Amino acid sequence: MEKLRAAGIIQREIAVLDPIILGPVLIVVIEISLDRQTAEDLDTFEAYVCAEPAVTQCYRLSPGPAFLIVAEVLDMANYDELARQLFKASSNVRNVRTFFSTFRAKFEPNALIT
Repeated sequence: MEKLRAAGIIQREIAVLDPIILGPVLIVVIEISLDRQTAEDLDTFEAYVCAEPAVTQCYRLSPGPAFLIVAEVLDMANYDELARQLFKASSNVRNVRTFFSTFRAKFEPNALIT
């Protein structure tokens, strides 16, 4: 681990908390398509979304929707508030598809090291 830290390979260290002990959390997977997809538009939207603390993961996709976002909220009311803030306020969002996790079978934040 020291060699990986010294080489700058490790960006940060995290703790994975037990969701059963912490209590219920709604995990939301969101596909977002944008009207305009210039490099500047993608950068702007990405920065806007990543600044939101509820957003835990954000990926640019190709082909298909422009982004896949994973967020964690307390309940549907919190999701509705998040959706209004992030997607309805942006004039560049064309389409949003939202999926709600019913069970997390696996979560491993490990990177493959060869």
